[in-house]
Amino acid sequence: MIRKSLLIAVPLFAALLTGCTVVRELPPQETTEEVRQSPEYRLAQEMLSCFIRGDGDTFVANMAPKGQSQLTPEQFKKFRAEIIEARGEPVSFRYVTTLEMPIAFKPQIWAVRMKKTNAQSGKEFHQEILFRVVTARADGRVYVLSVNFL
Repeated sequence: MIRKSLLIAVPLFAALLTGCTVVRELPPQETTEEVRQSPEYRLAQEMLSCFIRGDGDTFVANMAPKGQSQLTPEQFKKFRAEIIEARGEPVSFRYVTTLEMPIAFKPQIWAVRMKKTNAQSGKEFHQEILFRVVTARADGRVYVLSVNFL
């Protein structure tokens, strides 16, 4: 009888001492008009438009000065060609979210729709990849600090 009571009491006691953690899923973030009108949002849009068009000059010009010294229009073209070969031709994009940060950086996540042709079957298909662009304000202007595909 004591053994049976212990089998029930010990797990119950352990559960009471550990506390409860509530994990919840947040609803999708709405893209408000305020977000769409922000300079950070418009700059990220422009970066993606430049990537789709292959406009390396404007893409690089939107980078912060340090980024401009690390990425030339020629390097942009090479980077774009590698992405296209691996993932396909970019055809459209959509805003997903801006991640919360305790500092002045604004990392935005965008989904980029890519079109590719299967090498074996010759069939065309679409896939999405994530694009992260990190912006920050300095000297009254918004700069792109980094971009990458996830």
